Amino acid sequence: MEENNTKTIEESFDALEEIISKLEASDISLDESFELYKNGMEELKLANEKIEQTKKAVMAISKDGSLEVFEGEE
Repeated sequence: MEENNTKTIEESFDALEEIISKLEASDISLDESFELYKNGMEELKLANEKIEQTKKAVMAISKDGSLEVFEGEE
């Protein structure tokens, strides 16, 4: 799954949308559904990791006009 580490957040969301569409199809087996679910959870984890990385890297302008790393609310 090393290649997935280079995916963008958007690519992960696109993959999730595709997985959801396949899961909504009525012509897939339980085994296929489970495999798609696992893949979806991996994509979701990757997207969340990318979002967290991006959030940490966002720069915010402080009141005195200097740039500082966005800490966010936790």
